[in-house]
Amino acid sequence: MLAAFRKDLRLLLADRSALFLTLVAPLVMITIITVARRDSAEPYRPTLIVVDEDNGPVAAAFIELLGKHADVVTTDATSAAHMVRDLNRAPAAIVFPRGLSKRYLQETPSEVRLLTDPAQAVGLDSIRALLLVMDRDAAELADPLHEDLLVYREEHLTGRELSPKSIEQNIPGFTIMFVLLAVVLSAAWTMHDERNWGTLTRLLVAPRGFAPLLAGKLGARVVVGFVQTLLLLVWGRVVFGSSLGTSPTALVLLSAALAFAAAALGMLVAALASSREQTLPIGLGITIGLAALCGLWWPLGIVPPYLRTIGQCFFPTWAMYGMTDIILRDRGIESLMLPLGIVVAQGIVILAVSLSVFRRRRLAA
Repeated sequence: MLAAFRKDLRLLLADRSALFLTLVAPLVMITIITVARRDSAEPYRPTLIVVDEDNGPVAAAFIELLGKHADVVTTDATSAAHMVRDLNRAPAAIVFPRGLSKRYLQETPSEVRLLTDPAQAVGLDSIRALLLVMDRDAAELADPLHEDLLVYREEHLTGRELSPKSIEQNIPGFTIMFVLLAVVLSAAWTMHDERNWGTLTRLLVAPRGFAPLLAGKLGARVVVGFVQTLLLLVWGRVVFGSSLGTSPTALVLLSAALAFAAAALGMLVAALASSREQTLPIGLGITIGLAALCGLWWPLGIVPPYLRTIGQCFFPTWAMYGMTDIILRDRGIESLMLPLGIVVAQGIVILAVSLSVFRRRRLAA
């Protein structure tokens, strides 16, 4: 037993890079997750678009109270609908109708429209709670506004449900994360198996070049990732009743793009790792870090703006944006062009970098 212990300890210490990465990768992941959750613990201020068609003292009082708890953006009705429905800049827009102040003086109820994007469920729930807080603040100010004199009517501008089930936000995120884990690690391991068997070195100097091997390995992992993505989404539909949207074509295209980018990332991990043992800490560090940064565990809308900006630099964020548009907003291919293009483009760039790193390591060997 002691001899086996010494042997394995020597093997671990012999690959100091793998040992270093094994110790450092969890530190990096813990830091990213802790910073994201710590900074997200600050009071969440949703963006609320306000349309003031009244231009009277009552609407002005409400807008002032709303500004204490939300980032208020004032605009016209057409722009407000565009920002909520098409640009998804805010979870809701509130429309104060004409004659609101006059009817208040007459103690006559007024209907206030709330134009919503149910896909942003966290922000929308915050705005609903904010309206209750606003009524409380108005009462503290001895304002004549009263809940009975305001009748809120929600109009959902995206999707088919006023309140999407939480699983319809969780399943796409976890699907992307598990596809990344499976495809990245399997792609990296298979490349190092080729290296350990000696076939990789021969293929690097083969007349046809290394690109055909890389394409073949990549293609196999893309197929696996594509099937796994669809399987997980269909499982969520069958077992949990989650929606798959109204455009199967868009869902298939995005699943294929995600699988391609994940396989390319696996090739990059294989190129960066000097040994098979190093692929695990590098692969886990990258995939878990991306899951935290790219909104796969929690909505990006609740994280600080600087973390949201960082997350938008990586393809899993755009894959999640695409899934949200398809599943929660019932959108089709026409709205998928930007996220789909970014996922594919990043996959191509990652693949090119992988090929370059492989070739440089071969020349240096």
